Amino acid sequence: MVPTVNVTGRLAQFAIMGGIFLVNTFPQLLLLGIIFFAFSVVFTFVTLPVEYDASNRALAWLDNKQMLTDNEYDGAKDALSWAARTYVVAAVGALATLFYYVLIYAGRR
Repeated sequence: MVPTVNVTGRLAQFAIMGGIFLVNTFPQLLLLGIIFFAFSVVFTFVTLPVEYDASNRALAWLDNKQMLTDNEYDGAKDALSWAARTYVVAAVGALATLFYYVLIYAGRR
């Protein structure tokens, strides 16, 4: 899935920008950009469990190696949980952007 997302992610930005400028004459370009961007959005949601697991594994590693005091451990736990949540925010933002592009495409009619 990663190679597909890499290629479509690069092409999506050009197709969307071109499609927005040419929405009345060549709306298929915008639709193609939306489809390419949708691959990236799906990828962000698919990787959410991986990001949460990475934070949990990092916390478990810190605990097993006894590298932190209790106070530092609580701070690390808080920081890692917030770090994982940034991926949720990014995924929701990508979904909102996708809906925005769809509305631009739908508004051309």
